[in-house]
Amino acid sequence: MTKVYSRRERVAEALNHREPDRVPCDLTISPPAYGVLCEHLGIKYEPYWWDDCNHAFPSVECLEKLDVDVMHIPAYAFVPKGFSMELPEFRDQWGVLRKKVEDTPGSFMYINADVPLKDAETVEDVLNYAWPTVDDLFDPSKIEELAKQLYKDTDFALTLVTAGHVFEMPHFLMGFERYLIDLYENEEIACAAMDKMVEINKKLFTAVMKACGKYLTYVRTNGEDIGTQNGPLLAPDKYRELVKPRHAEEWANMKNEFHKYNSDGKIAMHTCGSIKAFLPDIIDAGADIINPIQPNARDMDTGELKRLFGAKVCFHGGIDSQGALVSGSVDDVRAEVKRRINDLAPGGGYIATPSHNIQFGVPPENIIAMYDAIHEFGVYKK
Repeated sequence: MTKVYSRRERVAEALNHREPDRVPCDLTISPPAYGVLCEHLGIKYEPYWWDDCNHAFPSVECLEKLDVDVMHIPAYAFVPKGFSMELPEFRDQWGVLRKKVEDTPGSFMYINADVPLKDAETVEDVLNYAWPTVDDLFDPSKIEELAKQLYKDTDFALTLVTAGHVFEMPHFLMGFERYLIDLYENEEIACAAMDKMVEINKKLFTAVMKACGKYLTYVRTNGEDIGTQNGPLLAPDKYRELVKPRHAEEWANMKNEFHKYNSDGKIAMHTCGSIKAFLPDIIDAGADIINPIQPNARDMDTGELKRLFGAKVCFHGGIDSQGALVSGSVDDVRAEVKRRINDLAPGGGYIATPSHNIQFGVPPENIIAMYDAIHEFGVYKK
């Protein structure tokens, strides 16, 4: 008799490198694109299910329409007090000014508009910065009951973004070029900033797990982009020397806290771009899942990634959001989905979803075609 899986069971099975009934899937999408999708599907548009980092949080109705398995818990427990997507600019909890940029009609995003630690000259300057507290970063009252309700009333695998930014937040604060130079020429300053991130993240993650850890299947770190479209952002040996030990410390703490509430909970690392050169160290540092797997970045052939690393890490993403989804036909989208499933799905360890958030301008017909194809081609044959 064939087992019938709930969405939550399907995701958990795949994340344990086993084959459920079909490949589980996720939906990551920007707010403007989500608005267009809601209109196309004829469902309610819920702008309060957005965050300050250009992510929409699709509703139960939307996810059920597309038969998606993962639900991202709305991040308004993590956004600055008084935040609204109508604001032309705001200063986030880290002290970074964020400005809205409307590059095309109907499309917008918030970008970093200043670097508050640009003049830091010493470790003391870094340590004396007005770093946020856990209370600044997280409001458990906004998430505990919601997570409990969603866990009870739906069968979605629940997840959220928390901690992370160990590598990335320092360059938001210090400036991109200056931070990369510091990693080589003034590493004590760069490392002081990373160490503050680890210190804060440990406290933050403990609070988040206490509030909702028992309801989550996996958690995702905030962006840690260490790859570009054409190769690594920093030398792999420099990652291994300075960043990896801090990732390992943070992720070990995350797993320890998570496993108090869910002994099978997994940790997903987000890093864009060409990251093949980093994967052995990322896996060794403790990541269970890698997102978003951009197949048209250099050295990111999905078949090779699965062959080399598929037994040790799970893949989340992989469906080309830069080409096929944006400008391809429905048939192109179906072919793209079929290829990524053939590459990444055997033996489990894969959650099918775009290789980054779906952006404004992606035809909703292509989005629907993607999920139809996932359900068609992602069936595991027993």
